[in-house]
Amino acid sequence: MTSHRFKRLFHSVFTKLLMATLAAGLAITFTVIAGFLIIRFHTENAFERNLLLYTEYLVEDLGDPPDENRAQEIARRTGMVIRFDHTGRSWQTGRTPRSFNLDRAWIHHHASGLWMGSSKGHHFIRLTHGGGELTFIAIRDARHGEHAIWILAAMALAMCTILGASYFYIRKILNPLHTLKAGVDEVGAGKLDHRIPETGHGELRDLAQAFNTMAERLSKLLHSKEQLLLDVSHELRSPITRLKVQLEFLDDAALRESLRSDVIEMEAMVTTLLESARLRHAAAALNLKTIDMGDLIRSLALDFKDRLPGVKLGPLVDEPVKADPDKMKIVFRNLLDNGLKHTPEDEPAVSISMAQKPDSLEIVVEDRGEGIPASELPHLFEPFYRPDVSRSRKTGGYGLGLSLCKAIVDAHGGTIDLVSTLGKGTRVTVTLPRS
Repeated sequence: MTSHRFKRLFHSVFTKLLMATLAAGLAITFTVIAGFLIIRFHTENAFERNLLLYTEYLVEDLGDPPDENRAQEIARRTGMVIRFDHTGRSWQTGRTPRSFNLDRAWIHHHASGLWMGSSKGHHFIRLTHGGGELTFIAIRDARHGEHAIWILAAMALAMCTILGASYFYIRKILNPLHTLKAGVDEVGAGKLDHRIPETGHGELRDLAQAFNTMAERLSKLLHSKEQLLLDVSHELRSPITRLKVQLEFLDDAALRESLRSDVIEMEAMVTTLLESARLRHAAAALNLKTIDMGDLIRSLALDFKDRLPGVKLGPLVDEPVKADPDKMKIVFRNLLDNGLKHTPEDEPAVSISMAQKPDSLEIVVEDRGEGIPASELPHLFEPFYRPDVSRSRKTGGYGLGLSLCKAIVDAHGGTIDLVSTLGKGTRVTVTLPRS
C-alpha cells in the first residue's frame, strides 16, 4: 500500500511540476555560482597583478637589505605580514594565521626568484631580496569566513522560501484538478446533479466548463431515458387492467388462468418498475424515522422462517438510525430473498449481521450459494440486468431488485457493495450513516 502511494505521488503532475521548479532553481543557483567563480577568478588575477606591482614599490621602500623598522611601519599601515628569512638574521612583523602554510600553498605564478600564490584565502608573494627571501602576506579578514557562512545561510533560506512559495503556488494552480477529480468521483457514483465551480482562467476553467456541460447532457439523457420508461409503465397500467377484465369473459378456464398469470406478472413488473423509478428520484420523500435496525432485522427474519435453508441471525446491534422503515424492509427482504433463492436447501443458512463503525452502521447479508461470475458483478445494480441469460422466472425476478435496493440506500445517503465468488457464495454489505 505504501509503495503504491509513493509511486502515485512520484508520478503525479504536482510532483513533476515541483521537481521541475526545484531543478530550475538549482540550475539558476549553479549558474550564478559558476558566474561568481569566474568573476572571482578574473578578480583574483587582477588583484594579484596589482599586489605584485605594489610589492615592487614596497621592496624599493624597504631598501637593500630590508629595514625591519620600515617593514613594521608598512605592516601597520597595510595590515600585511612581512617576513625576511636570512642565514644571519631573520625577522617577521607579526603573527601569521594558523591556517596559513607555505608548504601546502597553491602557487599561482612562479618565475625565477619569485613565487605568488595563496593558502586558505591568504595571498602571498615570496621573492629573493637582500641576500635572503622576503615574503609579503596579505592576510584575509578574520570575519570573511563568518560573512561567507551568513551569506550561504541567507542563500539557503532564500532557496527554501522560493521553493515553499512555488509549492503553494503550484498547489493553488492545480487545485481545480483536485476539484475536477472529486467531481468525476461524484458523477461516477451516480450523482449526476453534481457540478464543479468554474473558477480561475485558462485551460483549467475550460476543462471545468466542459465537465459541467458533459454532466448536464448526461443527466438529461438518462433522465429522458428513465422518464420514457416511467411514462410507458404508466400507460401500460390501463391496458393491463382492461385485459384483466376481458379475461373474466373467457369460457376456457385453463386458458383464462394461464393468461391471468401472465397478466399478473406483467402488472407486478410495471409496479416494481414504477416504484424503482420513483425511489430513484424521490430521496426527499422518504419517511425518515428513528428506528432500531436490530429490531427491524429480527422481525424480517421471522418472515423467512419457513423457507430453506433458512435465515441465521448473526451479531446484531441495537443502534438507533434515521431511516425509512418501510424502504429498509424492502432492501433487506430483497437481499434475503435473493440469498435464499440462490442457495441450495442443504447448504448453510443465509446469515445477516450488523457491525457498528464510528460514523456508520454496516449490515451484511451473506450466503453460501452458487455465487456470481466476476464478469457480471459490475452490472448487477443496473435495472433489468440478470446474470441468468435465459431470464427464467424460476431463477430470478425482473432484474429490478438490486437496482431498487441501491436506489433506496442511495436515497438514505448510504452505500451498498456486493462481493461474490463463483461456487462459494455472495456477500452484500449495506452501509448507512449513523447521523
